[in-house]
Amino acid sequence: MKKKTMNIINCIFSILFLLIIFVPFCMLDTTEIIDSELENRRMTMWPGWHFNKETNEWYGHYVEDRVGFREDAVRLYTNAVYDIFGEFTEDLHMYGKNEEIFPADREYVRAYQNLATDEQLIDSLVTYLDRTDAYLEEQGIAFAFVAGLDKKTVYGEYMPDYIRVDESKEGIMEMLSRKLTDAGVPYVIPIEEYAKAKKNDKIYNRIYDTAHWNALGAMECIRLLDEEIWKQNDAIVPVSEDAYVLGYEEKRLDNSCIDIRENVPVYTLKPEYADTVWQNTETTAQLEGIGRMPLMHMENSEALSNQSILIMHDSFLDNKTYYFTYRYKDVYMVSRHDYECMQQYVEILEPDVVVFEVAERAFVDDLHAYVNLANVTYE
Repeated sequence: MKKKTMNIINCIFSILFLLIIFVPFCMLDTTEIIDSELENRRMTMWPGWHFNKETNEWYGHYVEDRVGFREDAVRLYTNAVYDIFGEFTEDLHMYGKNEEIFPADREYVRAYQNLATDEQLIDSLVTYLDRTDAYLEEQGIAFAFVAGLDKKTVYGEYMPDYIRVDESKEGIMEMLSRKLTDAGVPYVIPIEEYAKAKKNDKIYNRIYDTAHWNALGAMECIRLLDEEIWKQNDAIVPVSEDAYVLGYEEKRLDNSCIDIRENVPVYTLKPEYADTVWQNTETTAQLEGIGRMPLMHMENSEALSNQSILIMHDSFLDNKTYYFTYRYKDVYMVSRHDYECMQQYVEILEPDVVVFEVAERAFVDDLHAYVNLANVTYE
């Protein structure tokens, strides 16, 4: 009888164990576009059926982002750690000085310490950008690369003292800047400019969404981008704060039980500019036979210029079309995941300006999956 009881218990335990493993995968969310409020980013989209090393990497990201009960599990874990230890979970957030909050995953911290600089990866990206710049220059198209800086790079003075920087090693952005300069690629990596700007404005939030710049930080970077583009194409209209109303909205840090709120800057286009923009829903989808990601098209027949712009980007420019739509007659935005398809996008869309934006943290995160960076060539 005892043995029979144990067998039943083991059987029940095995069934529960298998359910815990397989049920979340059976509940995979396959919705095409998912914007996570919890993590303030767009979750990995389906990369399509391509049997190569790079796409295999993205299958893993796709499942990780969309597995059933994912956000519930993250919330449960973060709240439990805070309730028990009074701390953020190690891989999400940490407190710095003056109660500034920073992302806290291991690679983010190692990058701050100059211990995660991958020269081979940087060389691959520079090779891609150099070839892209040369190709676009032949087509008479202006081009610039933009780096979305981590908060630690801009406000490193608030990082905890116990995290030491190895000054004998070169940081990711420093090495990238040097190599882009040597290659002659137009770029915006605004470390020095942000050091000046932050004396007057808070360009990254103190506690809310500290993985990205805030509206003021984005405005400053796009102003610098326009300066770089204008050197190549003086028909563009540079961004101007006069076209916006600057306000502040209260935002709550949503991925913890701790009630942290902050009034953050928000730019809103004035009605005379916003009302002229039309989103072409027909092209807010994947172009037939090109890439893996949807293409967004914003059209404005009353824009301040007759120029068009193609922006390949990541989360730093998600939902940032309002910085461009009143100035360009056509704004095309697509994920940088489709970097291999640059020539096809250019040939079909015929933009006057191309921007390629990459977050600094991508160099220790997903950029390693871009295995073909250095192999992309143009005909």
